[in-house]
Amino acid sequence: MAERARLDALALAGDLPGILLDAKRLAANAPGVHGRRREGQGEAFWQYRDHRPEDGARLVDWRRSARGDRFYVREREREAAQTAWFWIDPDKGFEWSSDPARPSKLYRARTLALALAILLARGGERVGALGLPSRAGARAPERLAHDLLAPMGDADAPTRACLIFISDFYAPLETWRSRLSAAASAGASGALVMIADPAEEDFPFEGRTLFLAPSGKQEALLGRAESVKAEYASRLESHRRAIRELGARLGFPMIQHRTDHAAGPALAMLIALISERFA
Repeated sequence: MAERARLDALALAGDLPGILLDAKRLAANAPGVHGRRREGQGEAFWQYRDHRPEDGARLVDWRRSARGDRFYVREREREAAQTAWFWIDPDKGFEWSSDPARPSKLYRARTLALALAILLARGGERVGALGLPSRAGARAPERLAHDLLAPMGDADAPTRACLIFISDFYAPLETWRSRLSAAASAGASGALVMIADPAEEDFPFEGRTLFLAPSGKQEALLGRAESVKAEYASRLESHRRAIRELGARLGFPMIQHRTDHAAGPALAMLIALISERFA
């Protein structure tokens, strides 16, 4: 078992240069993350704003105000960095792709996570794989990439953490209820990123079809696969709706993404959610 895990890690490590390059390209074309650029306790200048009556005379910046006929207050930049924690589904099924020319769900998950990490680190925030130490600085995304190679289990969420769960969410609803409830009880919130392969979405199978579980221990042979398409779609949508409603109730809104679609829009939506969470 340990040897298999080692070989899997080596295989994934071989993908890291490509994933990091894709993540950098994705981040380069994405809207920025403001990071800690907001008012707070610190020494660095952030911006001037108009003086308000409740500020009193003590907060007036007289040097700036002397240039015109308005009073200004000098605001400082908040210095305390926040941390975004990533959890990526370790299930073997998450490594699957219906087309060798298309990225697997896991590859796309890592690319999105690292692109967001690049933007957050650039904004002065910290990033980390849940259960491992957080990272900061210019090399944080690269270090996070190696951290994400480790098998991920359930770990206690840091208090009031920002958590990003990236999965296909095929685990039973009760599993996700337990996982998200535990995180919410610790004051955590964040986002759910649901990644799907187009074959899982469209169910293009027809005729006699053998379905194999990723573990290889289960299989199902259907004589006319198309006959179950409607029921499959109904059950899939019902499960996803339950996950979506659970996440919304507990502070984890959901983003859905297909691996045959460009990753940019999904990253932009994720940035919007996390920027709001960090505000």
